[in-house]
Amino acid sequence: MPVNDSQTTLPLLYLKAGQPLPSSEILGSVEAVVAEMDGSTTHLTRSDLPRTDTRCLLLARVESEPGEDDLVTLIGNGFDGVVRAGCRGPADVEKLDVLLKVAEAATGKPHGRTVILAEYATTPESVLSPHSLAGVSPRLSALVFDATVLAEACGCRPVTATGDVPAVVRAGRAAAVLRAREAGLAAYDMLAADADEAALRRLWQNSVDNGFSSIALQSPQQIELL
Repeated sequence: MPVNDSQTTLPLLYLKAGQPLPSSEILGSVEAVVAEMDGSTTHLTRSDLPRTDTRCLLLARVESEPGEDDLVTLIGNGFDGVVRAGCRGPADVEKLDVLLKVAEAATGKPHGRTVILAEYATTPESVLSPHSLAGVSPRLSALVFDATVLAEACGCRPVTATGDVPAVVRAGRAAAVLRAREAGLAAYDMLAADADEAALRRLWQNSVDNGFSSIALQSPQQIELL
C-alpha cells in the first residue's frame, strides 16, 4: 500500500459522516480518503470512487475497539483499511490486527491486505508510552497526529491566547514523529479546520520541517486552497 512509504507527500483527506466524496481532481491529489463512521457504519463504499481513480485509498476512522461485524461490513464494502482513533499504544494496534484477520477470513479477502493507520499521541497515554510500535503489526502503515484532539484531552487549547503552542502539544508532535521514525512509518500532521490558504501553506511547511511525511486535511475545500 502506498502509505507504507515514509517519503509520502500527498495528504490525507478526512470526511465527516455523511459528507459526499469530492471531485475526481481532488481525489487524485490525496493519498487516501478517511471516512468518519456514523455509529457502526459509513455512507461510502469502494464503488463510490471513480473507476478511473484506483490509487486513492478508502479508509474508515474507527473509535475504540470496533466490532467484528463492523469490520466485516467495511472490508466487504471495499475499504482498504482503518484509522484507529485514540490509539494508546501497541496493544490497541495488536487487537485491531487480530480483528482484521478474522474479518478478512470472513469476507474471503487476502490476509494482510487491510492496512491500519493510528491516530497517535492524541492521548496522554500514547504521549507517555515507553513502548515502541516497531514490529507490532505489518498492517500498521502510518501515524496521524491531531493537536486539537490532544489539547482537548489535556484541558488546554492547541494555541494559547498569546499565540504560543502549549507544551503538551509540542510533546505530542515530537512523540508522533519519533515513534513513526523508530518504526519506519509515515507520519501525518492534522491541520486546523479553519486555516486559510496562507495558513495552510505555512502549516504544511512547518509540518515537513518538523519531520512529518505530509499532512491531513479536514475538508475538500482545503485541498482546493492548496
